[in-house]
Amino acid sequence: MHAAAISPSEASPEPAPLLLVGEISHRVLNEFTHAIATLSLARAETTDLGARRALAAAEGRLRAYADVHRALRPPPSGRPCDLGAYLETVCAALSGASLRDRGVRLTLIPSEVTLAAERCWRVALITAELVNNAVRHAFDEGGGRIVIEVESLGPTILLRVADDGRPASSSPPRGWGRSIVESLTHALGGRIEWLFEPSGTEVVLRFPSDFATLA
Repeated sequence: MHAAAISPSEASPEPAPLLLVGEISHRVLNEFTHAIATLSLARAETTDLGARRALAAAEGRLRAYADVHRALRPPPSGRPCDLGAYLETVCAALSGASLRDRGVRLTLIPSEVTLAAERCWRVALITAELVNNAVRHAFDEGGGRIVIEVESLGPTILLRVADDGRPASSSPPRGWGRSIVESLTHALGGRIEWLFEPSGTEVVLRFPSDFATLA
């Protein structure tokens, strides 16, 4: 009996980061699908009207969360990505999942910016985290407005996320969300700053347009 050894040069290449994230995303979406199907079956089997309504509401909420996860999947690697179109999909999903029910209006002012897939994905992740942070901390029951603007300034791309909610009194706490945002910003070669005004909070992300084609 002979054992075959595989040298490092003969081994399969390590999967690209976006490919690994895409695989994880695929598995998570499968779990969402299974959970939604379980709720749907339970709703069909019960005759209690209150229970049916509660199960339908839970099913709808899970579908909305799945839509957000689907929208934030990495775009196909190796292809140029339209940042504005990508963010439109993400913003629509975020509105349906949590903003609309809380009376928060989300407005996107896009610009014609084309990025490499991985950079586009990182910007979208930053945007989603900033929007979720605003929803958690800036608004009371009365709702409010969040405006996202993408602007091209020659060699620099600007992303602004501004809300008209209750401004924080100081820099946001250094929690997991902020660490993620700062790490993604560093990967883009950019910088980010929080501006606190009586009228609300504005977060400005600046990153170079290297490897970007501006239309």
